[in-house]
Amino acid sequence: MMKMKSMLLLGSALIAAPVAAWAQEENAPETTRMTLDRMVISAGTEKVAIDTPQAVSTLDQDDIDQVQATTIGDLLEGMPGVNVQGGVGQLGQGFNIRGMGTAIGDSDNRILMTVDGVTKFYEQYRMGAFFSEPELYKRVEVLRGPASSTLYGAGALAGVINFTTKDASDFLSSGDPLAVRLKAATETNAAAHTLSGIVAAQPVEGVELLGSYNYRRSDDYKSGNGQTVAASATESDSWLVKGRVSIGGNRKHAIWASYQDWISDAPQVYDQVSAATGNSLMRRRVHDKTAVLGYVNDFNGSKLLNIDAQIAYSLSKVHQTETSFLGPLAYSDFSYESWQAKVQNTSEFDLGGDWTTFLIVGGQWSEQKRRNPRVSTSGTVTPGAGTHPEGDMTRYGLFGQLEIIWSDKLTIMPGVRVDWNDLKPGDTVVGGTVLTKKARGSGVSPKLAALYNITPWFGLFGSVARTVRMPNIDEIFTRSTARPNNPDLRPEKSDNIEAGFTLSFDDALGKGDRFRAKTTLFQNDVKDLIVNVSAPAGTPYFQNINRSRFKGLEIEAEYGIGGFFARGNASFIDGKDRRTGAYLNTIPANDYRLTLGYADAASGLSGGWTGEFAERQDKVATGPFSSAGSGLPTPGYSVHNLFFAFKPQSGPARGFEFRIAADNIFDKQYRRHLSSLAAEGQSFKFTVASTF
Repeated sequence: MMKMKSMLLLGSALIAAPVAAWAQEENAPETTRMTLDRMVISAGTEKVAIDTPQAVSTLDQDDIDQVQATTIGDLLEGMPGVNVQGGVGQLGQGFNIRGMGTAIGDSDNRILMTVDGVTKFYEQYRMGAFFSEPELYKRVEVLRGPASSTLYGAGALAGVINFTTKDASDFLSSGDPLAVRLKAATETNAAAHTLSGIVAAQPVEGVELLGSYNYRRSDDYKSGNGQTVAASATESDSWLVKGRVSIGGNRKHAIWASYQDWISDAPQVYDQVSAATGNSLMRRRVHDKTAVLGYVNDFNGSKLLNIDAQIAYSLSKVHQTETSFLGPLAYSDFSYESWQAKVQNTSEFDLGGDWTTFLIVGGQWSEQKRRNPRVSTSGTVTPGAGTHPEGDMTRYGLFGQLEIIWSDKLTIMPGVRVDWNDLKPGDTVVGGTVLTKKARGSGVSPKLAALYNITPWFGLFGSVARTVRMPNIDEIFTRSTARPNNPDLRPEKSDNIEAGFTLSFDDALGKGDRFRAKTTLFQNDVKDLIVNVSAPAGTPYFQNINRSRFKGLEIEAEYGIGGFFARGNASFIDGKDRRTGAYLNTIPANDYRLTLGYADAASGLSGGWTGEFAERQDKVATGPFSSAGSGLPTPGYSVHNLFFAFKPQSGPARGFEFRIAADNIFDKQYRRHLSSLAAEGQSFKFTVASTF
């Protein structure tokens, strides 16, 4: 607690000094845009983030460009309560929200990830959970907590991560039929380089087309002590094709489609999560596809009908060859292939006075096939190992969410979701036995959230949510000759309570200054938590922990005056097995982030400093559940980064962009607690882009 207080006092002092100086200026320019004033589009109807009655963080295109990310994890690690776990490269990362994730990076366990509304999922031993390219996206929203399950699916005990790909309209100025954007980036530490090209076109009014290609290469980087970190190299190519046709000139009545393709094909370390297998190389061709066809129709502004529907196809596949050190295998494949469909309608009801109500109702369906064919050097084909079982999973869901709004003071959001889950075992043979028993489950996930602005500057919000997550294919059917599978796993049941407050001040210390803050306190009690157990022969791989509790505090705050801005966040998370009192090994270190910067709108110049601070984390599990995350304590650390950008918004240089970043400027040797590998040492990044 003393560490937390000292860090918060340090952050306050760092903000206070420049604030006092800027507050004395009488003619300060327009304040930098607040991140908590951004619109949130994935929590229901569009709302400003600070007025959303749940914890949500948003990255827009400027944020994504500023990070100059190599991996998806680079985009997410600055958000409160969000952590990257497992590996450090594109092929080894999993994700963790509020202490929930797994040792092998399987984020479907308690986190739902979507790309343009398509749910993504991958699980393979010693591999990550999500394969994609940061350059494809213009927006990332993270909804923390199980209240997100209502609109996205049962099982989001930790939350939802939504990715939105770029659109042609993001690059086309009014009336322009064509725009081209070229981008090049390099990084000193890993000899990294990235090339990106985008073509956006509007051949006729109401038709928008976009094509994008991204080329990314990097070597293994060096940590702060100069050691090369295995499994951190990158080699990928990605494409995005996207189009939208407005019907009758109405942009809100349209058909749209997108297809993205991500490929990595190179020799690599077998263990992408921890590099525990040493430098034994193999070849993997990792191929991820996402295709979606969507339809929207607001029926010319009808208040009763506003339909959003889509059908989608997703494939995440790893073709693994040159595996002589694993035995007599010519190759093996690991794949998750799915078809998905979703439809929802939003209705608006005017209740008179200042009361308005929105009702969102919909349904969702998906069918997933998990396959692992293995071919020996003699040509014999088998259906994979029992520790990566094959199987089919079908999901159905119906949901409804009501949003009752009174003026700009009160928002009440009740919601409920009902899901059904059918699991069918594949043809995997273990000890001469093929599983035939199917598994079925269902669950009801209700919630109630509310936000009340007591004054124009102070608001209170809270929520209660119950979410049920049914076991997946891996958890039900994993087995070996020594250890059986566990068909009797019980669904996880989460009871989550959140409460918090918001602060919103304008012109408090000087002309045009703004302050925003949002604080969330949560407690998530999970009954029958499913974990992969380290245990002797005869014990199933996956078991239920009767009761576990995750609790914590998240703080977001920002201040702006003129071009100066200060942004900070902090998260404190704890998790225990309530039956034994033992710590759970998926709990990150307490951490704090602070950014101080200045942006001049007239010239397009901006720059600043970001500090990342983490406390020592030695609350780790021992015993049978020690495999459920990072089992080694980590010391505290502080890392300092600098950034600079030139991006003029007008004049002859409009469309040009130049960025420099100096990450880990003091070459600190450190490891984030949920990561299995050391973080990157000192590195300088350069990006040049231009839109014609």
